[in-house]
Amino acid sequence: MDDVRQYWCRYRRIQADREMLLRLLEWRGIPVTGVVRSRVAACGSQDLLTLWMRRAVHAVDTAELYAGEE
Repeated sequence: MDDVRQYWCRYRRIQADREMLLRLLEWRGIPVTGVVRSRVAACGSQDLLTLWMRRAVHAVDTAELYAGEE
C-alpha cells in the first residue's frame, strides 16, 4: 500500500509543478503554445520541472527554459 501512496503523492507533486510552470510562464507574459504545453505535460521529472521553473523566473522566451537540452 505504501508504494501506491508514494506513487500518487509523486504524481500529484509533478502535476502541481507542471501547472505552476505554465502559470509562471503566463504571468511573465511568455506565450504558452501547444508545443510548450505538450513538452511540460510529457515531463515526468520533478528535478527538470524545478529547473525549468527557476529558468522561467528570468526567461524572456521558452527557448531559454530548454537551453542546453537539445
